[in-house]
Amino acid sequence: MTLTLGRTIEDLVGRDEWAAVNELGRPFVVYKFAATLDGRIAAADGTSQWITSAASRAEVHLLRAGCDATVVGSGTQQADDPNLAVRGNDDPRLDLSAVQTKGQPYRVVVDTNARTPASAKVLDNSAPTIIAVAPDASAGHLSGVEVIRIPRAPQGLSVPDLLDVLYRKGIRAVFLEGGPTLAGSFIADRLVDRVINYVAPALLGSGKSGLLNAGIGTMSDILRLELLDIARSGPDLRLVARPAQTY
Repeated sequence: MTLTLGRTIEDLVGRDEWAAVNELGRPFVVYKFAATLDGRIAAADGTSQWITSAASRAEVHLLRAGCDATVVGSGTQQADDPNLAVRGNDDPRLDLSAVQTKGQPYRVVVDTNARTPASAKVLDNSAPTIIAVAPDASAGHLSGVEVIRIPRAPQGLSVPDLLDVLYRKGIRAVFLEGGPTLAGSFIADRLVDRVINYVAPALLGSGKSGLLNAGIGTMSDILRLELLDIARSGPDLRLVARPAQTY
């Protein structure tokens, strides 16, 4: 299926690059985030809906449908209580059959201490759900979904171990939607293969940054990206990039 902006979903999520990464025994990782021109993903009071336009949010559903799982951290779950399922009833472009999915992608919440409440929208039956928690976390309230135990890391859970478990479940590409701490862990472990950044023509001046604790403390460690595509999405800008060199 072709987006109104002229690129296929498969192009945007790097489908032709999946196999090379899968040969390493892990899923291909697409990191998407939306930010203002000054790099903020939320205001100082924590509010974040909505930074980007309805057109960009509709595209994100298409991109989710192009991958096997959508991954967020517990901070995103707590702040926004997202459903994460792909919607297809309010936009004629959002037909799952158009991107050859077998159904709804997995919803994965990386929740070290099992803070996801039983009332969370992600626990409904609109898509299969996995909650990743630490081995010692109390997760008895998370009924009706799959709970996986992942070793702790200095910051949250071990990203390599998480990806290993997801890969063994048949997940070949994940759509990482943050938040900034979880994304930072992926970047620190050099486990992001593609970045999709929606930039809104707006300024906040303060608030949450798009990326935190990415393991980059000096300019010599900067992660350079190769820009693959730049296009409009409604009033927003959509940038698609990948690491400029192999990790």
